[in-house]
Amino acid sequence: MIRFVLAAFAALSLSACASSVLVVEQPYAGQEKFTAATVEFDNGGVPIDNDNRAYTQEKLEQELFMGDSPIFAKGDGLTVKWRYVGFNEGSRLGRYLTGGIGGGSKVVLEVDFINQSGEILATVRGEGSVGGGLFGGSNKTGIDKAARHVADYAASNLR
Repeated sequence: MIRFVLAAFAALSLSACASSVLVVEQPYAGQEKFTAATVEFDNGGVPIDNDNRAYTQEKLEQELFMGDSPIFAKGDGLTVKWRYVGFNEGSRLGRYLTGGIGGGSKVVLEVDFINQSGEILATVRGEGSVGGGLFGGSNKTGIDKAARHVADYAASNLR
């Protein structure tokens, strides 16, 4: 019984307590499908540090262009323009010390899907939050979840 309790405690400690959601601000109503895309950062949102900016760019490209069946090829076609409209990295130490009660991280990633003539076809917001995990969890988990939601929307509606 003690082994079970220890194993359960270890599993809970290692897992990040994270949640995420996708909000569709402007749904895609067109019929055109895209095979190629580019990912661009839009500096019009809330300020973020260079590390999180680079990580988000990399994560979006990974979700859209890599894997067993990529959603898009890199190239001209659709522009995926992203910015943060909410970014609170929280306190990793706070999450660790309070067991996820305090220090939470929340990111709100807004993405416009734009055609070659500059028309915004759709706008979505991927939200991710982290409340805890091993050594307090990482805000990167929220970024990962937000990027995954954006990619799922693109795969379901624009490809």
